[in-house]
Order: sequence, then structure tokens, then C-alpha cells
Amino acid sequence: MLIKPGTQWRITGFQSDLSRLFSRKLFSLGFVPGAVIDIVRFAPLGDPAEVRIRHTSYALRKSELAMLRLEPVNGGEGA
Repeated sequence: MLIKPGTQWRITGFQSDLSRLFSRKLFSLGFVPGAVIDIVRFAPLGDPAEVRIRHTSYALRKSELAMLRLEPVNGGEGA
């Protein structure tokens, strides 16, 4: 899965090893199955990523982004 700036992804779920506390935090911020996230940009050294969900931007580390199960919007990666 190639996640790059300018792409949109739909959250389909979460990795099984995601802590309960962190999953609650993500849920409270709107990171729920079915939500669409936009990858806005990555920091100069590649971590963290700025993601936008429901008109709000957040910074997520690559390790946190990896905890999300994602599928590309519009059928293709980089769509």
C-alpha cells in the first residue's frame, strides 16, 4: 500500500494489536470505519504525516497510520 500526499483512503478497521486506549482516542477524533481520510503531506524526514478527516487536520506518526486498515477511495491506490 503506497500512501502518498494527495491520496484519499477509507478506514475499514484497525489492526488487532491496537491498544484499547489509543483506539478510543482515534474514535473520539472521528477515525471510525467508513470515514475517509486525506493524506495532505509528510514532514521533511517522512514522519509524521498530516491527515485531514472531516475538515480537521491531524499529525499521525507512520506507526499510528499503520494501525489503520485502509482501502483506496475510487478503487485504485493513489486515486
